[in-house]
Amino acid sequence: PCPIKVTHLDLSRCRMLKGEGIHYCLKHMPGVERVICSATLKFDATNHFATCGDLQTTKLEYLDMSSCVQLDNIGIKRLVTTVQGKRIRHLNFSGCSNLIDDSVAGTVAFCQGLECLNVAGAVDLTAFGVGLIAYVCRSTLRCLSLRECRSVNLPKLLMSASDELIDLAGSEDDHRALPPNFKGDTNDRSLYIAALCSVLVQMMRVHDNVGEILHMSQRYMASFKKLDDKWSTIWGLNVAERRNKEDRLFGNLEVLDIGHVGNSNIRLEGCIATIAWLNGGKLKQVDLEGLENVSHFDVSVLGSTSRNNFKRLNASSIADLPSEHSSCFFFHAMKNISELDLSGCKHWEGSSKGVALVFLTNLRSLKLDNTDIKEAVLVTVLTKCKKLLNLSVSGCRDLTSSKICAAKLVNRDLRLLELDCRYINLDASLWKIQKVYPSLLRLNARCTEKGTRMLRAHQTSYSWRVGARESRNKRNCKSKKRKRGHSSSSNRSASSSNDESKDVVSFSSNRCSILSTGVSYSISCEQEMFGCKTCGIGFGNFVCLACSKKCHEGHEIFSVGYGLGCCDCCIF
Repeated sequence: PCPIKVTHLDLSRCRMLKGEGIHYCLKHMPGVERVICSATLKFDATNHFATCGDLQTTKLEYLDMSSCVQLDNIGIKRLVTTVQGKRIRHLNFSGCSNLIDDSVAGTVAFCQGLECLNVAGAVDLTAFGVGLIAYVCRSTLRCLSLRECRSVNLPKLLMSASDELIDLAGSEDDHRALPPNFKGDTNDRSLYIAALCSVLVQMMRVHDNVGEILHMSQRYMASFKKLDDKWSTIWGLNVAERRNKEDRLFGNLEVLDIGHVGNSNIRLEGCIATIAWLNGGKLKQVDLEGLENVSHFDVSVLGSTSRNNFKRLNASSIADLPSEHSSCFFFHAMKNISELDLSGCKHWEGSSKGVALVFLTNLRSLKLDNTDIKEAVLVTVLTKCKKLLNLSVSGCRDLTSSKICAAKLVNRDLRLLELDCRYINLDASLWKIQKVYPSLLRLNARCTEKGTRMLRAHQTSYSWRVGARESRNKRNCKSKKRKRGHSSSSNRSASSSNDESKDVVSFSSNRCSILSTGVSYSISCEQEMFGCKTCGIGFGNFVCLACSKKCHEGHEIFSVGYGLGCCDCCIF
């Protein structure tokens, strides 16, 4: 048969596919660029992807095999080799619990230009496999997710770099310990070196067998270099030239997710600071959810190193918060951050502790769920953060709703789109909160009247653009209403339809979709997604249709497809 001209193939949630059908599709689609087979629970690549080079998918760049629980070590290697994955840039194996170091080595050996890798949930993947990915793909890797990888021991991977770093930071010539793009005065530099030395010394103290871990880390690095030389020869690259280039792990990483990595017995003090130093300030998003062993000095070093690029941080459940004296440097180092999650941090002691949050004037989203932050501190923060769109203080027993309302009287520019104030002292009613903040789309995880109207307008506008058809049940309901409708009801329906049409028009006229969807990832927020190479927006982030035309006019825009989420233009 003739080849099928298809560039995007989405077979997600096709639960009965076992592999033969997918192989047949790829065999007759030589120009396919994106393949999504997520949640195909019976997919088995071992039997149907046995012949290397059988498929001529030379343009394949995106491969999503998330939640394919039948994929094993042999199946993953055969899949990558069969589809000729030399051009693959994005790989998603999240939920494939059978992924091990051997399958990672086979994947990296074929994917020369890998930019984004998601191996979340690979419980048998070790630090050696992670280090192999980070070293071999050091010049291309931009996004890495290791969430729930319970067997990854980061100190074994990073101890040799930490040992080198502590020598640099403790020497008289300590400027070599500074990141390449470090911008700060003498005071900032001394605070950075002090935080770096403190966390590295802490790293050496919490491990009883430092010498053994250091020896293992050095052996890992020697193995990485040998394998890199071997594969560089196979790829036809100049080995000597590749060696002369920067050989740091995580050297070009922009997005890092290590939430719940390792287990509770692994001490992670110093690991984040070492990664930040190796990265050189390119990190934009870091997820540290559930890592209680991370020191606040780690976060301070991370913020100082990536000060100009750092936009998102999830440090929920971190146990070691800074003291009132050192919190100024902690938050001042992250003054350009847009999204911050400190939920579950129950160490906001003192009436003024946490007031250093006022340095974060660029915040768009702030989550402080289940913390003991004082209301005077929160009101001070709300009066300073004029760009805040999302605030979540659920479970903060020391807060009152009247103080949240009072902050609006001081900061007239505050336009919250979402507010979650459940389980606090509601001395002011929810109706009053909506009156004080008329821009609210969601209150306590429920849509307001305006939010429902704007979300319906967003869905209508999106359906018109993509050509979606109205379901038969909706048409039948509308016809029944028309048959039994009275004059008053018809007037109400006419006025509501007029309001809805106005919202559709206003949404379509160069308006960011976040003003209609809020900071939400529900199925009702589906929309077109675009990336911007000029601004570096990609790897899980996107801009909406309106922002791609207005805010990014003249930039290098590319289509990501359709999906759930909110526009990240205001954050990046």
